[in-house]
Amino acid sequence: MNEDKSLAGQNALVIGGGTGMGAAVASAIAEAGARVAIAGRRAEKLQEVAHQSSAEHAILTRSADVCDRNALTSLFDWFEAEAGKLDLLIHAAGVNLPKRSMQELSPEDWDKVIQINLTGAYDCLRLGLEKMRPYRNGLVVMINSVSGKRAHPLGGVSYNASKFGMTALGACVGEEERENGIRITNLFPGEVNTPILEQRPVPPSAEQRAVMLQPDDVAAAVLMLAKLDPRAHVPELIIKPTCQSYL
Repeated sequence: MNEDKSLAGQNALVIGGGTGMGAAVASAIAEAGARVAIAGRRAEKLQEVAHQSSAEHAILTRSADVCDRNALTSLFDWFEAEAGKLDLLIHAAGVNLPKRSMQELSPEDWDKVIQINLTGAYDCLRLGLEKMRPYRNGLVVMINSVSGKRAHPLGGVSYNASKFGMTALGACVGEEERENGIRITNLFPGEVNTPILEQRPVPPSAEQRAVMLQPDDVAAAVLMLAKLDPRAHVPELIIKPTCQSYL
C-alpha cells in the first residue's frame, strides 16, 4: 500500500464529528485531501473543529441529531447537494450514562442509549447506503467499541447491548452490500481519551488517560482503511491501548 496515497477527490461525511474520535477522524481525512462534512448535535463544537482545520478544503458543518430521522434525511440530502457523491461515511456518534449496572439502569436510560447508539447507527447506515448504491462503491466505517466484542461491567448493560447490536448490524449489512461494491468496517477501539469518559461512575485520572488510546490513534486507523484500494475490505479492526487486556 502507498502510505502517501491522497484522498483527494473523495467526499466524506462524519457523523458525531464535533468531539473526540469523530473530530480527530474528520481532521485527519481532511488533511489527506478529502472534502469533509461533519454533523452532530452541537453547532458550536462542529464550528470549532472546522475552524481548527488547516486542510485545503474547508470542513463543512451541519447540525443533526441521530435520534431525529427527518433531520438525518435532510443531512444526507444536504451533503449530496453540497459535496456530491458520498464516498466515505464515518459513524462516530455514541453515548453512555453513569448509572449503567442492571440494578441502577432505568428503562428511560436504556431507551436513550439504544436509540442513540444502535438505532442512530441503523438510520445513518440506511441513508448512507441509499446514496452509495447507485455508484456501486463506498466505504462505511462504524466506530464501535471493544464493548461490542467483549461484554464487561465497565461499559454497562445498555452500552454493551447497543454495541453488540451495532456489531451485528455492520456485519450483516456488510454481507448484503459486498455485491454492490460497498465495504463496511466495524472498528472496535479500546479505551480512548475522549469526553465520554466523564460519564463513567468514576472518571479516570489524568495518569490513566495518558496511557489510553488518543483520538488521533483511532483517526490513523480510519485513514489506513480509507486509503485501501476498493478491492480490499477489512470487515473488523480492533485497536486498543497496549496496557489494556483483551481477555
